[in-house]
Amino acid sequence: MRPRLLDLGPNALTEHLDGPGRSREVFRSLAAGRDPFHDPHLAAGLRRRLRDCVDPLTLPNRNTRRAEDGTTKLLLELPDGRAVETVLIPEKTRTTLCVSSQVGCVRGCGFCLTATMGLVRNLDVGEIMSQVHAGLAHAAALELPPLRNLVFMGMGEPLDNWTHVRAAIDILVDGRGFGFGPRHVTVSSVGPSPRAILRLEGCPTRLAWSLHAAREDVRRGLVASQRHTVQALRDAFVEIYSARKDPLFVEMTLMAGVNDQPEDAEAAIALFGAFPNEVRFNLLPMNPTDRGFRPSPPAAVESFLERLRGAGHFALTRTPRGQDASAACGQLAVITG
Repeated sequence: MRPRLLDLGPNALTEHLDGPGRSREVFRSLAAGRDPFHDPHLAAGLRRRLRDCVDPLTLPNRNTRRAEDGTTKLLLELPDGRAVETVLIPEKTRTTLCVSSQVGCVRGCGFCLTATMGLVRNLDVGEIMSQVHAGLAHAAALELPPLRNLVFMGMGEPLDNWTHVRAAIDILVDGRGFGFGPRHVTVSSVGPSPRAILRLEGCPTRLAWSLHAAREDVRRGLVASQRHTVQALRDAFVEIYSARKDPLFVEMTLMAGVNDQPEDAEAAIALFGAFPNEVRFNLLPMNPTDRGFRPSPPAAVESFLERLRGAGHFALTRTPRGQDASAACGQLAVITG
């Protein structure tokens, strides 16, 4: 069985094409969002050799939804007929792509629509890479700012599919591959277990913990799959960060009357009181879904923010993006057949 191009890293592609120069040319084409099998920027002989050695993997775009703020959601069809969503988020000088790691998710976060799907299956390396390639192609076609940032914050829990996610990351940050800077790639995890968190050791990207609530009872109510204490999960991050110098990003989706009270902010402050590195909090009022929760009002978000800052933490409120196209955090879900 012939390999698919987007399953291959630079070393493997070099072997198939008999030379690192040919591999670099193909990856330059991919990183520009072009199709190297038909890219006129590549020599005809190289294109023939590529077609002789490997198969393409293109995920057809079933649907595009574009929000008023320019956020664009792509519904990509997988080889087995299922589908996955990925989201382009343009800013003034750059675009961010929100990448999915699974079809569905087993973690059961009560405010997230992806959780209603359950876990359908993991995405393989090529399917993850195909989202990035599709994002690059669409960013160019839509004349968006250059795609510079990748966040594994789409459908699925990256640590539940870590073998494939890590292999994709290695290709993405390799200068001979897609060439994304490690600081421009973020892996966000709910933290399934201390053991799962420790898999992040040595990961070259930025890391984010989708904490949502620091109070034990509140978090267990929001993250149905939680089997370990918040403190045990925090300790696993402490172990990783004893050998890192970058900050840990902590994501908190705030819901009215659920996890946005003064005691919730104080619990978050206490949880990271002795953390070995800087902790940066990102607060996001919950994006609307039909799951029974309401976004925190602006006054509660501001109060939470000021308490974190008053304790010496870097904290900001993220602006919701793509809500009117169901492209915002917690709104990704597809019907599976």
